[in-house]
Amino acid sequence: MKKCLFAVFVILAVFSFVGCGRGGYDDEDIDFSFADMTLPELTPPPTEPETEPEPEPESPPAGMAISRLTGLYICEEAYARRPFAVVYNNEPRAMPQMGLMQASIIYEMLSESAITRLVAIFQDFDAEMIGPIRSSRHYMARIAADHRAVFVHHGNSPQGGAAIGQHGLYRVDGMVYDGSVIWRDPVRRAERGLEHSSFTSAENLLELTQRRGNNMDAPDNLGLFEFFDEPTAPSPNNVANIVNIPFHGSNVSVFRYCEENYTYYKYIFGAAHMDDYAGVQISVTNILVQVANIYIIPGDPEGRRNIGLIGEGHGYLVTHGTYTRVRWEKPDDSQPTRWFWDNGNPLEVNRGITWISIISGQPTFLEE
Repeated sequence: MKKCLFAVFVILAVFSFVGCGRGGYDDEDIDFSFADMTLPELTPPPTEPETEPEPEPESPPAGMAISRLTGLYICEEAYARRPFAVVYNNEPRAMPQMGLMQASIIYEMLSESAITRLVAIFQDFDAEMIGPIRSSRHYMARIAADHRAVFVHHGNSPQGGAAIGQHGLYRVDGMVYDGSVIWRDPVRRAERGLEHSSFTSAENLLELTQRRGNNMDAPDNLGLFEFFDEPTAPSPNNVANIVNIPFHGSNVSVFRYCEENYTYYKYIFGAAHMDDYAGVQISVTNILVQVANIYIIPGDPEGRRNIGLIGEGHGYLVTHGTYTRVRWEKPDDSQPTRWFWDNGNPLEVNRGITWISIISGQPTFLEE
């Protein structure tokens, strides 16, 4: 299979972890302790444009279409295909992850304790290793439903299982497909523990949905936002060269802007956040911060959370070195989330990968 895609301030926390040997782990094993550190020097990619990238032509080349998720060219086959939503483990023992840089949109949100998980939306992809895959929560299924995606996870909470059925999602569950479509990496299993060793591939996922006869037609309303015709800084006076996004206590995701290629590089646990499959630091064109009501479900014995993704609220678009306050709306589960400028017009973002951070607090934006 051939891939068709063309294509903080000083961090306040060093994140350390313990218990990286054999055997099982709990989130409580991870120590989020404060210490001063200096942001690592940014190493841009070897090839840097001397001028701003050219806008996309009005007519795609033969056999190509403009992705409704990234605004970039992808092959028509991928454009017409329902995407996949993969739940990623996102704690130190799961890192470095595999395949994230082939995703179109990546969500980050809290699970239990201070740990976040990711939901990565793939459409045009060919990665031979994707993961490590982790279990789902009900709000992650809601994100998959926003894209009518095939939902890839390894187990689920009780609420998560109910949500998958409620949304009518096609699912690829590692509890069912462990050892076939989803496999355990032996090195990760030995060194990190069973729950940090679950992987799949683009080929496995596509072959499974074909074999099952799933309807893989992409929905008409796949896109959550629109795209600028050319690279744009919506609010030039609101400088955002460093973005700190707080999730819980000292667990803060950090993005640093690289002016040479108009890209934000991600840091986590005091280090560069890497995609080991691509061999690069994770970088994105846009960051959307979605501010939502997040709370522990009363009486839940595992301290599971609810994230209020139904309704409306505010957020921030970070792109091209600037930040702008925006709004999000999702009236009910039958409609996907939509993003808007504060004046009510549909939101436009720059073409490329978008990272969506869902938090209950407020980010900080700094010049350097």
